[in-house]
Amino acid sequence: MVNINLQMSGKLNLNEMKSKISVPHTSLRLFRIWIILVMFMNMGNLQAQQPHLTLEEAYQLAETNYPLIKDAPLLENIAEVNMEILNRKRLPTIDLVGFGQVQTENVQIGSTDAGSSLNIDAPLESYRSYLDVNYSLFDGGITRASKKVETSQLKVNQQSLKVSLRTLKEQVNTLFLTILLLKQQKDLMVISLEDIKANLAILQAGYASGTVLESELAKLQVRKIELESEEINLQGDIDAFLAVLSKLLGTALTKDTDLLLPPALFEQETTLNITRPEQTLFDYQNELLEIQKEKIGAGRLPKVSLFAQGGVGYPNPLNFADISTSAYALGGLQLNWNIFDWGVAKKEKNKIEIQKQQVEVDRAVFEFDIQKSEQESLQKLKAITAQLEKDREIVALQSEILKQSGVQLQQGIINSNDYIIQVNAELSARQQLELHLIQKQQLQIEYLTLFGKL
Repeated sequence: MVNINLQMSGKLNLNEMKSKISVPHTSLRLFRIWIILVMFMNMGNLQAQQPHLTLEEAYQLAETNYPLIKDAPLLENIAEVNMEILNRKRLPTIDLVGFGQVQTENVQIGSTDAGSSLNIDAPLESYRSYLDVNYSLFDGGITRASKKVETSQLKVNQQSLKVSLRTLKEQVNTLFLTILLLKQQKDLMVISLEDIKANLAILQAGYASGTVLESELAKLQVRKIELESEEINLQGDIDAFLAVLSKLLGTALTKDTDLLLPPALFEQETTLNITRPEQTLFDYQNELLEIQKEKIGAGRLPKVSLFAQGGVGYPNPLNFADISTSAYALGGLQLNWNIFDWGVAKKEKNKIEIQKQQVEVDRAVFEFDIQKSEQESLQKLKAITAQLEKDREIVALQSEILKQSGVQLQQGIINSNDYIIQVNAELSARQQLELHLIQKQQLQIEYLTLFGKL
């Protein structure tokens, strides 16, 4: 079988695959058994079985099924709550205030003589309890700017979520290509097995008539059993990786499910424009920073509010001549304007400009890394396309040799060993061709995914 090192966080390295068919290791058998058991235990969580599945559909299913997708409505809920908080902050504020104080001296007017006509002696202790009401008429636009910041922050958070979910595409690509390669290897195994069976039937007839040695017949029977065993192991690996993909997508996949790659990728060297979600995220981050600058500017504008106060105080807070416990009320218009902030707002705006420059640096690095990989990917595609032409020529020659070897075996010109060697050579050539075909599809898919076209 094909030995594959699969890491869900990385990508499938098809260059490391062995085209030679071999009996699987014990660890891979255990892995396969474990995956299938997990599949059955979680079958209740999976959707209905898929008769066929395209790569684009797999992307959508993976995003829908991944737990992180549940964060999307939570982000909207948080934004809605924050908006409601900002609206409520525009409502009048009502505070209940109470205090008392004792002082060393107080207002004293007139004489303390009993016959004096003017005698005001305020007490040294005072108490007050009142309701304080404030209503902002104009806040400089700080509320409006805060709402714009909240809306922009939601866009940034939602786009960040899209960027995070995009990593699922690499996992889907890995599993898709692994399963397709294993299925191709199994199909080739079946072809070789059918060829062995056909010639085995002819040799059995010759053995019955005494023209073929029993040892020659036994050699083909051994190879037939080996191919049957390897076919079973390949199917086991296919089932194991299908179970992993089913869990990732949340939908039941079986060996009968057709996995379909995009019908037309590209054959010629193609230069593409980058259309990745990260670019939109950079735009939203710049937009958020610009709105934060507006909020800083709004904070420097004057604020106008109405105020009212009513309660009970001792002595009367509004009439110093009344030293009894009295009710009182007052109201008015208030203006607040911090006309000099020591350049704090200017410094904060300068900091935001630096942060915008950082975003542009991140954008440039991101696009540079993608463009750096472009020529390398195209050169690899060009090389593997040329290799495929050679592979097809080799397969055609090996297939013709195998036909001739089959005839020679039936005529007794060659023995079973010679024939089995040619069967293995033809099988290896076909496996190499299929491996390179999958590698080409992998390079095409990676290239399109890199530029955001998938």
